[in-house]
Parts: sequence; structure tokens; C-alpha cells
Amino acid sequence: MIKSRHADGVRRCRRLATVIQGIAVGFGLLGLTISAAWRAEAHDIGWAAVGQFAPNQQRSEVSPLARTQEPTVPNRQKTGTGFFVDDKGHMLTARHAAEDCSRLIVFKEGRALAAQVVALSPSTDIALIKVTKTLGLAAVFPSTVGVSTNDMVFASAYDKLATNRGMFANATVAGSPGSQSGALQIDTDVTFGASGAPVLDSRGLVQGIISRRTGSSRVVAVGAGDAKSFLASKGVRVAEDDRSQIVATTSRASRAASISARVTCLQN
Repeated sequence: MIKSRHADGVRRCRRLATVIQGIAVGFGLLGLTISAAWRAEAHDIGWAAVGQFAPNQQRSEVSPLARTQEPTVPNRQKTGTGFFVDDKGHMLTARHAAEDCSRLIVFKEGRALAAQVVALSPSTDIALIKVTKTLGLAAVFPSTVGVSTNDMVFASAYDKLATNRGMFANATVAGSPGSQSGALQIDTDVTFGASGAPVLDSRGLVQGIISRRTGSSRVVAVGAGDAKSFLASKGVRVAEDDRSQIVATTSRASRAASISARVTCLQN
């Protein structure tokens, strides 16, 4: 009886030892699997340059992930409007909307492109900037025709065009030099963000570029002739035509939306 109980005890001890050994082996395999997977994942997401931990590795041996210099964060911005003048990404805007910028960004219909300043006009308030490609259509300038006093024209900040899409005119020519050259004065209620916006006549042609406000409703625009001369001096060829660029049922606001974009200047 005693021998039988002793034999049973030995068998139970052997079974327990087997179970314990299996558990130990199982944990060993699990640990190796996790370690291998961690190393593979670390390599895939770019952690390999930091180093890999070994069981006896000291934390101080791992290179710290510290920034040596904080990036400069712009703390001011100004927003204007610009419009495309060719199919190569060239745009016109107001000079004061594009100068002294740490970064210049063009926004149109949910897209954003970094822009560079190509040239600032030394004599008029216009600037030539460029993005990688034209978004939408390029503007067309008049070949010979201009506008006269009391003519109805259209101008708007790009951000306001979504609510002005059906508008045909929102401004009146108050003073014209009698030709395409010289400043164009218009009476309009355009507000902030309109600097650099195109002034479109009844044919959808660009007759000026919004510059500054001189009174409660009086705005000065750079004339089309001066804009064309500036662009030509920089080697930019623009389309010129005296024919209408819009059909009878299309508003000038829709034409402006197709050629314009928001221009944001970020400053330090």
C-alpha cells in the first residue's frame, strides 16, 4: 500500500515537472516572438537609427530624440487675392500683399500651393508671383479697349466669390485715365482681402488690379496697361483680346472665380 502511494506520488511529480517545463518553453517562445516582431516593426517605421534594446542594455546608450532647434513659427499673416495670367503658374497680386513674407501660399478650391515672389513692381502696387501650375483659367487682358467713367465693372476678394457667383457688377468706374495706362478709380464696397483682385469689365477682360482704398467707397486700381508692361518686362506673355470671354448667361463673378485665388502671406 505504501509502495503504491509512493509510486503515485512520483508519477504526479513527473507530470507536474513536465507541465512546468512546457509552460517555461511556451513563455520562452512567446518572448522570442514578441522580440522578433518588435525588432521588425521598429525597422519598418524608421526606429533602426535610434537603436534596439537588449536585456542588459543601459537606457543611456540610446541616442536621444531631441530637436536641436525649434522651427520658426510665423506669428502674423495677411490675406489678399491674386489671379493667374498664363498657363505656367504665374499670378498677379498687389505688391503690398506679397512683400516681406517668410512664406507665401496660394489657396484655391481646397488646394494649397507654395508660391514664390518673382518680381515686385518698383513703380506700381503689383507683384508677380509663381506656383507650380495654374489652377483654373488664365486671365485675358484687353488688346486695345479700355473703360470709361460710369461703366459697370466687377471686383471681389477671392473668399467672397462663393457668395457672389451670380453677380454681374458691383462697382462703377469713377475715374479713368482714358487709356489702359495709369490708375483706375472705382466706387465699390470691396473689403479686406480684395488687394490684388482683378477688375473685370462687361466682357470679362482684366481692366485693373485692386490696390488700395482712398475713401469710404473709393478704390484705386492699377491699370491694365501698366500691368501688361510690367509682365512683359519680366518675360511673361499674356493673352490679349477685345472679344468677350464670358457668355451672356455667365456672370463676371463666375469669371473672376475661375481665374482668381487667395494669396496668404505669412510673416515672422
